[in-house]
Amino acid sequence: MIILKLWLKSIATTFANFGALLVFAIIYAFLLVASYIFIWIREATIWQVFVTYALMIVIPITFFILQAAIVDRVLDERFRWRVILIDALKFLVATIPLLLFVWLLYYLLNKISAHYAAPVIAPPVDKKAPPIAPPLHWPSLIFATLRFVLWGVALPLAAIHVWIAIADRDGARSFLKRVGSALARAFSPDSVLIYALGLIIFFVLPYVILVPVFAIKGNKIEFAFFGLRLLLSFLFSLIGWVLTLSTFARTVPGLPAEVAAPAVVQPTESAA
Repeated sequence: MIILKLWLKSIATTFANFGALLVFAIIYAFLLVASYIFIWIREATIWQVFVTYALMIVIPITFFILQAAIVDRVLDERFRWRVILIDALKFLVATIPLLLFVWLLYYLLNKISAHYAAPVIAPPVDKKAPPIAPPLHWPSLIFATLRFVLWGVALPLAAIHVWIAIADRDGARSFLKRVGSALARAFSPDSVLIYALGLIIFFVLPYVILVPVFAIKGNKIEFAFFGLRLLLSFLFSLIGWVLTLSTFARTVPGLPAEVAAPAVVQPTESAA
């Protein structure tokens, strides 16, 4: 019930501030365009090589600027671009060890799954006979599920909580404690529920909109319909991610007493 109230609050505040949502949309659109150019461009000339290497820097920085803008907008209730840029760099640095750790687990999964390879089914002798569907290979299904959970659930959850924990904060000691408690909260039932609700909006709905193929007569109508599908996918992915990250930012508790700065005790005057 509390999670649903937080979601409703995030929806209300997100759509009530159209200016902030427009800023997120501009950053997200720039990120998509930069990613498309990076995939589309060919490394044939010196200029194209330069653009490719420049985009390799611009794309991750833009991605983390978007995350920092969403988180800081909830924490500060306004845009402080200097703080957002600093937090974006913090997010980038903090995400690198998470990526390395997840990549290591992924590598170990591949090594283990190689010992449980699916059996090779020989083709039927009679070529006219209908093909036989291979039986379900449970190890392959289990390892595929673990890979999805690792990259699609565990890494985003851990990264989101670490981003929020270090947003606009200083101090090495308090930083380590905040990151530790953030990782402990990352896989709690409430955290998983928030991410599951967001996953439906920013991933499942855009997938359902884009993947199905429709037979439409007329090039203009087909082009307009495809453009509408792209627009809806853009909006659902953007709004769903903003709502998810905003809801997570509202669940972070305050600093514990041992981490907070101690109060300054004023000396009492001695009696005359």
